[in-house]
Amino acid sequence: MPAASDSPATRSRWLSLPLLLGFGTVAAARLCTLPHSLWEGDEVLFMKGIERFDPLHHQPHPPGYPLLIGLGKLLNLLIHDPFWSLVTLSVVSSLVGYLALVDAFRRISGSERVAVAGAVLFHLSPAMLVYGPLALSDPPALLFLSLALAAAPRLRESASVLPAVALGAAASAAVGCRPQLALAVLPMLAVALWPAGGRSRMWRITAGLLAFTAVSLLWFVPLLVAVGGPAGFLPFLGKQAGLVAQYDAGAPRSGGGALGVITRFIAHPWGTRWTSLPVLALAAAGTVSLAANRRTGALPLAVLCGVDLAFGLVVMNPFDAVRYALPSLLGVAFAAAVGCEALARRARVPFAVWPAAALLAAGFILYTEPLLAVRTTTDSPAVQAALWIERSVPKTAVLIVEAELAPHASYLLREYRRIPADPGLQKEPENRLLKPDFLVGDGESVWPGSTRFLWPESDAYGKLSRGHLRVVSLSPIPPGRWYVPVRGVYAFEPSIRQPLWRWMGPDAAIRLDAPGGRVSVALGLPEHAPVEAVTVNVGVDGRAAQTVTVPRGGRRTVDLPVAAGVDSVEVSFTSPVSFVPAEAGLGPDRRHLAVQLLGAERKAP
Repeated sequence: MPAASDSPATRSRWLSLPLLLGFGTVAAARLCTLPHSLWEGDEVLFMKGIERFDPLHHQPHPPGYPLLIGLGKLLNLLIHDPFWSLVTLSVVSSLVGYLALVDAFRRISGSERVAVAGAVLFHLSPAMLVYGPLALSDPPALLFLSLALAAAPRLRESASVLPAVALGAAASAAVGCRPQLALAVLPMLAVALWPAGGRSRMWRITAGLLAFTAVSLLWFVPLLVAVGGPAGFLPFLGKQAGLVAQYDAGAPRSGGGALGVITRFIAHPWGTRWTSLPVLALAAAGTVSLAANRRTGALPLAVLCGVDLAFGLVVMNPFDAVRYALPSLLGVAFAAAVGCEALARRARVPFAVWPAAALLAAGFILYTEPLLAVRTTTDSPAVQAALWIERSVPKTAVLIVEAELAPHASYLLREYRRIPADPGLQKEPENRLLKPDFLVGDGESVWPGSTRFLWPESDAYGKLSRGHLRVVSLSPIPPGRWYVPVRGVYAFEPSIRQPLWRWMGPDAAIRLDAPGGRVSVALGLPEHAPVEAVTVNVGVDGRAAQTVTVPRGGRRTVDLPVAAGVDSVEVSFTSPVSFVPAEAGLGPDRRHLAVQLLGAERKAP
C-alpha cells in the first residue's frame, strides 16, 4: 500500500502547487509592469481602431486585426478608455494563456515539471516581459495559440469531436487577432487535425474545419464590410503586401548580415547572452530528447513555431524581430523545459528543474528592469513631448512630424496642423505652402533650441525594441531657414534632425518665403560621386537666374535677388548630368541624383 505522501490525492495537490506559484509569478509580473502610458506606434493605431474601425485609413493598419478590435470594443464598453481596454485584454490574455500553455505542455510531454517550467519561461521571457502588458495584438493572439495547442493533444485522448471544434475555433481566433499568423497556423491546424484517429476521423476533421470557418466568418465579415466589400478586399490585401514588401522584406537585413538577422530573431528575445545562451542550449538538448523519444505530440507545436520563425527570418524586418519571434518562443520555451528536465534526470536530481527555471526567470527580470522600471513610472517620451506641446505651443502652430511619431501625433495632437517630414508623403498641394513651426523628431536633434524627452539608454531597450522612440526631440524651425520641396527633392540626410544635405534629381524645385529679400542656396557634390562635376541651372519663379558648376568634392553658393512685394519664390534646379548610385557600384540606391542641396535660407535685403 503506498505511503500517504504518495497517494493520488496528495500527489495531485503537490502537482498543482507549482502551477499556482507560476500563475502567481506571471500575474505579479504583468501587474507590476503595467505601462504608465502608450509607447509603440501600433498601440495608437489599435486604440484608434477601437474608436472607429477603419483599416483603410490605418485604424488599425492592414491587415486590420478584426477580432482584436472586436474584443477591445467589448472591454471598452466597461472601461471607457481604449488604451486601458487593450492593456486589460493583454493582461487577461497572459494569465489565461499561461494556464492553457501549462495544459498544452503537460499533455505533450506528460510531465508537470516541463509544463510549468516551459510556460513560466515563455511568459517571463524578456520579450514577453516587455510586450506582454502592452496594448498590442500579440498577447491575445498568443492566448488563442496556446488554447489551440492545448486542444490538439486531446484529439488523441478522446473520441469526442469537441477537441477538434476547440482546436479549429482557437486557431481561427489567433488569426483573427493577428492575421499574419495564418501562414503558420494553417499548417499547424492541418498537422493537428490529420492524426485524429478512430472511426470518427473524418467527422472530427470536418468538425474542426467547420469550427475554423465559423469563427473566421465572425471576424472576417466585419473586416470585409470595413474595406468596402469584395471589390475593396483585393486592393486592401495588395496594400498590405506592399507594406510588407516596403517595410519588412525590403528593409535592411541588419548590419551583421545573415548572422545578425538570426541573432535578432533567435537570441535577442531571450535577452543578454548570459540568459539567451543557456535557454538556447537547453532547447537544443530538449529537441534531441524529443526526437529520440519520438514525441509526435509535439509536431503541431514544432510546425507552428518552425514555419513562423522561417517566414520571419526570410521576410520580416529584423528591427521588429523580437515581436515577430514571439510565436516561435513557445516552441523554444517548451524544448528548453524538456532539455532541463532531461539533464536533471540524468544527474538524478529531477527537482533541479525548479531552481533552474527560477534562476532563468530572475535573470530575465533583472535584465529587463531598467526598461520596465521607467516604463511603469514615466510617460513615454512621445507622450511627454505631446503634453509639452499642448502646454507650450499655440494651436495655430504647424508641426512637421517624423514617420515613427506620426501615429502619436495624429492621436495626441489632433488639434494641430501636421505635415509629414518625408517629402515623398507630402502629396497635398497645400503642404508645399506650409511652413512648420516645430519639428517633432524621433531622436536627438541638432537644430538650435531643441528640447528633448527621453528614457535612459539600456541594453534591454536596444535588444528588445526597434530602437526608436527612446528620445523624442522638439525643435523650433528658424523662419528664414525652412523650405519645402516642390519636386525632385529627396529627404534630409542623415536625417531631418541632422539636416546636412538633401539629394536632388536632374529636375528639382523648392519654395521659400522671401518677402522682398534675397535667397541664398548652397550646392555640393561629395567626393564619392561618380561624375567629375555637375552644371546646375538655377531659376527663380520659372526665369533663368544663374548657372553654376559644382566640382566633385566642392561646394558652391548662389545668391538670388527677389523682387519687392513677393511673398514666396520657387527656386528650380536643372542639371544635364545625373547618375544612379546602384549603377555606379555605390550600393542599392536606384534614385537618379544630380547634386546635393546643402542649405537654403532667406536673407534680409
